Formats: sequence, C-alpha cells, structure tokens
Amino acid sequence: MKIRSILVVDDDRTTLSAMNQMLRPLGYVVTFAVDGRDAIDSLNRESVDLVITDILMSDMDGFELIAALRKNFPDIPVVAISGGANLGADTYLMIAKGLGSAGVLRKPVTREELVLTINGIETGSLRASWHGKPMADWKVVGRGSSHQEAYPAGNRAIGSIVF
Repeated sequence: MKIRSILVVDDDRTTLSAMNQMLRPLGYVVTFAVDGRDAIDSLNRESVDLVITDILMSDMDGFELIAALRKNFPDIPVVAISGGANLGADTYLMIAKGLGSAGVLRKPVTREELVLTINGIETGSLRASWHGKPMADWKVVGRGSSHQEAYPAGNRAIGSIVF
C-alpha cells in the first residue's frame, strides 16, 4: 500500500501546522480536520490513504473517530497521537491501540517517528506499533486485564515504572 494522502485530525492549530511542515515536504497530500465530526465529513467527500488523529478533542474525540473509522472506513489505517492530560498519553494511546489504531505516537511527534510509522504501514511490516516501534518488541505485564500495560521487551516493570 502506497500512502499518498493523509488526513490529520487535531483541535490544536499548532499541531496541525507542525504536521503540515513535516508531511508536505515528504510529498504527501495533507488535509486537516479539527475534530472527529469534521474528519468524517471530510472522508465522506474525499478518500485518503491514512488518518492521523489526536485523542482528546471536543465534539467527537479520537476514540469515537477511531471506532467510526473501523466501522465505516475499515481499509483506512489510523495512527493515534496524544500528549496526554488527566490520564497521561500512554493510557490514551493504549486504548487507541485496542480500538484498532495501526500505530500510536506520543506528542510531540518527531519526523523520524512519523516516517518510521508511515513506512511500516506502507510495507505491512508495522503490524502494530507503539511510539514507532513494533509491538512484537513489547511484552504485556500487570495484574488482570484491566491493569495490563505494554513495556519494551527486556525491561523490568514495577507498578507503572519501567527500567
């Protein structure tokens, strides 16, 4: 799959501008939406090859958008991004993975992480990723399914501390 067009969804204009500055010079056609509803409206008018969405947005958040995309546009891969807030970015991004995001990236997103994630989706080598790294390199730890978290293989975890 060759990715040529990307819809970036975020209610933060600074993030939209930064994503534009990273993606356009790489040759991608980039369109923007300010929330999930705006994104769905855009996709009903014009198809894209990839959606990159923030999680915390007003009106229709990233979780709702990912669920709607999996239902109505199942062939469009999604990359979730988040800077966190009350629960922290990693919690939001793990939920996004569970909803079907192809990859997740913590804000601020670097050009390298973005390129690695997009290339992995294009080649099919990125079956699942966490911050630009394949999930195969991660292990799940924790007590009970509601407390499981992913950590890089080989690292030890005590509570939520990874070292």
